[in-house]
Amino acid sequence: MSDTLNFYTKRLLLPYVGVVQVAEMGWARALSLDGKNWSIRYALDENKQTLNWPLSHDPRVIVSMMVNIEEDEPNFRVRRSSVSIDRLRADSQRVFDLLCDAQLPFKAADRYEYWLLDSHDDMPLALLHTCIHEDETKRPVPPPEWVAIPAAELAVHDPVPQGEAFYKPPVNYRLQKLVKDRAGSNPRAVWFKRVDPASDDFPPCLISEKWDDPEGQRLCDLYLQRLAPRLLMLHGLSNSNRQGLELAARDFVFDVERFYPLYPEVLDDSPLDAARVEARLRRANEA
Repeated sequence: MSDTLNFYTKRLLLPYVGVVQVAEMGWARALSLDGKNWSIRYALDENKQTLNWPLSHDPRVIVSMMVNIEEDEPNFRVRRSSVSIDRLRADSQRVFDLLCDAQLPFKAADRYEYWLLDSHDDMPLALLHTCIHEDETKRPVPPPEWVAIPAAELAVHDPVPQGEAFYKPPVNYRLQKLVKDRAGSNPRAVWFKRVDPASDDFPPCLISEKWDDPEGQRLCDLYLQRLAPRLLMLHGLSNSNRQGLELAARDFVFDVERFYPLYPEVLDDSPLDAARVEARLRRANEA
């Protein structure tokens, strides 16, 4: 294995749940969602279906070795693999040594984006998929339908009270239905190459934030506010967008604590530092 690594980040879709850090080295790839826990995946463990799957960089697929990095020390955990344990440990140690000198977060590389279009004006409505190389745009893509994070994984509080006899689905699914309606009965999605995300007119938070319907606007705002700690991992946000997300993220202290090391930029440390301090205090009180 070569000691030359290619470092980059890629957004995890669909739904958007965050950004994966990737270190590639020939026929092996190391991936992490938090910069501490890494999975090392070998090309010879990838079958044809996995290689062609749109989420081929998703760390949730089978891996050969887990490497947990805490206090600058590696902890290896082997999973079933056709690679010998000795080879796994040697390669993992080499990866660990290289990662210790790397600067997190890595630069964004997935500039090719597959967007669901608004049926009324054909403008980008919601991001469905991304890739790094142009030839990847020829591979199978998700259906033209945006999906919110399941409410069981990301609860979005709705401050508007509900009547005792009237049930409303969670914010996540109501917004998902509105996006589907806005995409129309014959939804379309197309590929774009983003050259300068900070200066173009694409939705910076991966879904359109402009809604004519007040209820649609309210649901979208609630969802994006809850997603703020994860959206702050995005590269190419304008200062105004990042500032608003930093303020919104303050209420979700454990998410901020988890994802803070992967924020490419912080404009105002005050709300995020306060969130991280509160997370530590709350954890200490629960111990």
